[in-house]
Amino acid sequence: MTKYVNILNDDAFKVVIFTPGNEELLARMIEIVIPGMHIKQLVFQPTEQHGLAISDKISNFDAVCTSESGEMFIVEMQCLPQESYADRMLCYASFPIRMQLERKLKEIHDGRRRPMDYSLMPIYVLSFINFRIGHEDDGILQEGLVSSYKICSPKTGEVMTDALYFGFVELGRLEVPFGRPEQCKTVAEQLAYSMKYMNRLSECPKEFEDRLFPLLFRASAYANMNVKQQQEVTHIMRTELDRIAENEYARKQGVKEGLEKGRKVGREEGREEERKAMARKLRDLGVDSQIIRQATGFGQEQLADSQ
Repeated sequence: MTKYVNILNDDAFKVVIFTPGNEELLARMIEIVIPGMHIKQLVFQPTEQHGLAISDKISNFDAVCTSESGEMFIVEMQCLPQESYADRMLCYASFPIRMQLERKLKEIHDGRRRPMDYSLMPIYVLSFINFRIGHEDDGILQEGLVSSYKICSPKTGEVMTDALYFGFVELGRLEVPFGRPEQCKTVAEQLAYSMKYMNRLSECPKEFEDRLFPLLFRASAYANMNVKQQQEVTHIMRTELDRIAENEYARKQGVKEGLEKGRKVGREEGREEERKAMARKLRDLGVDSQIIRQATGFGQEQLADSQ
């Protein structure tokens, strides 16, 4: 067991980041991703959200929280590349939009609100991803790691609404190798380094001075977790190791079966060539074709192919 949890695992990320008492940690992480954002207080919300109908599948977010001023934040960790990941984040944004509108409709029904107001408090969907997004121009990246999006005009860049904001922290773009934390030039790079290598570190690098890092390393340490959290994280890591072991076994079996198949095909092709050579020698000796077919097991067409 390492000193710190591998928070690149999305389930472990939930345990570390989305634990009551770690609100300040998540708030600081959000502030680093969103330039100019200052959060006084965060409140964690339930992470299960129903679909558009009762029968729809429930969606589980890694973390959902609201600020003191009413902004909503959805925070996700995704280690492996996923097809249509950006569309998935857009779908996630639909849940807090519905929550806000449903609350207003209830207020109308209860007589606390008269006209319907469709204005929305800002919704921020933030993803920490351990891979790269293919951008048309990497110039979109802030500090080489963070890409962000709003709904705006493709012609003028005019923003249609400030209600939706998407941010992706592309941990997979960090080029700083393990053991060289001094090469991190920004707090965003230091955060990416900490997240990528957390379970390989024995302490917080001395170069990382932002108030975020004592919070992050304290929350990620096994020793600082209660018994329930330790058991949950241990189960998560064992499950992850089992999955890795199963994949590695399947890979080795696939290689082994491929080699065996190759050898079998090779042996069969070798025997085929031997029979063709025998047929040619017998034919050169003037042996009748019927006898050659009996000796080699060839049919008429195979015997003709052996010439």
